[in-house]
Amino acid sequence: MNSWVEEIIGEGGAFARCCEGYEHRPEQLQMAAAVAEAMELYRHCLIEAGTGVGKTVAYLTPAIIHSLQGKPVIISTHTINLQEQLIKKDIPLMQSAMPDTPFKSVLVKGRGNYLCLWELDQARGDVTMAGDPLFERILKWAEETQTGDVSELDFAFPNWNEICSNQDTCRHQQCCHFEKCHYYGMRKRAAEADLIVVNHSLFFSDLGIRLMDPNNSILPEYGAVIFDEAHHLEDVASKVFGIEFSNYRVQNILNRIKKRRDIAVTATELDMIEDANKRLFALFQDVPRSEFFFQDAFQERQTNNLEEAATELMSLIDGLNRQLADQDVEEDEDLKHRIESFRRMLGRMKDELHSLFFREHDNYFKWCDKPNGGKFVSCCLHLTPVDVSSALEGSLWCRKDSVILTSATLANSGGFNYIRSRLGVPEDAIQMVLGSPFNYKEQSLLYVPKDLDFPSEKWTYAEAVSKRIEQLVTASGGRAFLLFTSYRMLNAVYDNLKGRLPYKLLKQGEKSNDKLLEEFRKSDDACLMGVHSFWEGVDVRGEKLSLVVIDKLPFAVPDSPINRARCDAITSSGGDWFREYAMPQAQIRLKQGFGRLIRTKTDRGVVAILDSRLIKKFYGKEFLRYLPKCKGTMKMEDVVEFYNHC
Repeated sequence: MNSWVEEIIGEGGAFARCCEGYEHRPEQLQMAAAVAEAMELYRHCLIEAGTGVGKTVAYLTPAIIHSLQGKPVIISTHTINLQEQLIKKDIPLMQSAMPDTPFKSVLVKGRGNYLCLWELDQARGDVTMAGDPLFERILKWAEETQTGDVSELDFAFPNWNEICSNQDTCRHQQCCHFEKCHYYGMRKRAAEADLIVVNHSLFFSDLGIRLMDPNNSILPEYGAVIFDEAHHLEDVASKVFGIEFSNYRVQNILNRIKKRRDIAVTATELDMIEDANKRLFALFQDVPRSEFFFQDAFQERQTNNLEEAATELMSLIDGLNRQLADQDVEEDEDLKHRIESFRRMLGRMKDELHSLFFREHDNYFKWCDKPNGGKFVSCCLHLTPVDVSSALEGSLWCRKDSVILTSATLANSGGFNYIRSRLGVPEDAIQMVLGSPFNYKEQSLLYVPKDLDFPSEKWTYAEAVSKRIEQLVTASGGRAFLLFTSYRMLNAVYDNLKGRLPYKLLKQGEKSNDKLLEEFRKSDDACLMGVHSFWEGVDVRGEKLSLVVIDKLPFAVPDSPINRARCDAITSSGGDWFREYAMPQAQIRLKQGFGRLIRTKTDRGVVAILDSRLIKKFYGKEFLRYLPKCKGTMKMEDVVEFYNHC
């Protein structure tokens, strides 16, 4: 396979001939060779590929070749942006470079993304939909669409969840629309494809289904899987293998039942369930914290109240389920099917409530979070695994021929100990760390001030950070990403700088992320202030972005339930939670933020990390050692000088 790989992406190869401006990168060929070896030898593989390596082309080349020898290859990503890049850009380029090797690719999404024609028929008779101009647009679109994919819509339809494909209402081959079904049309295309692009959440959902019922999987049989953006796998797997139960879960099904004129359940009976649901979640809403463990928030008496409230809700849900079972539906197949779907939903709710309140699970913890700004969801209960490595050992590593994990930020301290321990990756996996082909010493400068105090929540510290950012942004002429580890600090700095800078300040939350990026790219000197989602997956090339400021080392919030549970598990087994969990996680996050700056060989700029712990704390050198090799300074004068010569 390696000779074939070199013919395609080697120097002067097929890819170079069909892709104008393509530059040969030895690191790209090294990565492709490692992926090819892993697939040929049925081994697993871990690869960190620095910015500019061209990792998508590097793994697509051997993936295509391997897929044509038998089973298809899965490509799994975390973000929609990367999925679209693969489907709309990278895979079509590969097809151009390999005209004598035709292959098929398909993007597979979760069923909730696809219009259900049976549900649409039901919605036509819904009086609440009659005359709704948005529903009229849906009906028009339904006649034109070939895929039924909600991403085609250029407007938001608030009742999409009532007309999309749903596992509880799906009638499979018995449905009168089966031959035209958008979801099963996608499944058919996937069964005929060589490359199947999915996201991590769908992949792990399929993995969980296969464990329970191999004949009911979402994806077809495949020979290998490539995880891009693999540093997200633990969090996604933890979510998929757990339970999430929001305050709106019960309300949503009650709203749907209330709309039915042909179901003999009184409004009073449904109101009783609604009130019981409110009473249960009110106990969590009364806790004056946004995230907490069940056991930390409730004393013994309160726990009894919780269990009583949960028991009442479960009993009422069960009673409604029995009432639905007694409905007379013999003459109405559609109604019979609808009631069966409601009963499945209610049965699952009761089982999940029982797991949350009355069952103890090894390796799981129970916690609550109260998200801000949700239209319907104000509280969510979780049952989450502490460690997913054992689950992945039995479902992934032992069952799949070859699993490839890659990312621009996968390693910590130059190795893969952290990611391997968190995911249970086998010892014999191929490992490779590839640096970026960019010349960071010439293109960038790292500024770490020694004179700032250690990060704190004091207003004086926020003011000092604001003044330093003001100096940096003045030197760069705007054109900056200002990245923060918390909304609290972002808002404090924004309030301090608003009106003090001659540049437009764009703040995350004021508009959608896409709108903010679009506005930033159109501006010549804007400053974009963001948290979390702007640390990775954002690509701004050229002079539009010449400064990245990171307010402090991105250690995770230590008292959040997920981090506490994981750290406690490490400590209880005799480990060091700081070195084994907190530091590696922060190292990976810091590299993500740093990577926003240099995106091409001609980009130039400064990364400023305003955290003096990098210089003064024992662990600071470990962070600095594994950032891209560039010139460093503690002097603001050097930053000004750098920009004077740009």
